[in-house]
Amino acid sequence: MAYHTYEFLKKRRNEPKWRKAYISARNKRIISTLILINLLLWGTVLFIYIQSNNTDISTYIENIKQTIMNTLK
Repeated sequence: MAYHTYEFLKKRRNEPKWRKAYISARNKRIISTLILINLLLWGTVLFIYIQSNNTDISTYIENIKQTIMNTLK
């Protein structure tokens, strides 16, 4: 099946021929939005944490690396 835009599928969402493709495109769009919101949220939390603790980024990254290495051992 050829690729169609979300708008194309949305206009035909109630037509049986296009219903399955519309639901699939809608689900992908919802998941992409949720992932983006999640990344922005955690990025903001990390930024605020670094700013409030006056932590140098390179020191913070080294601490994360050390924690991961200790966990994997």
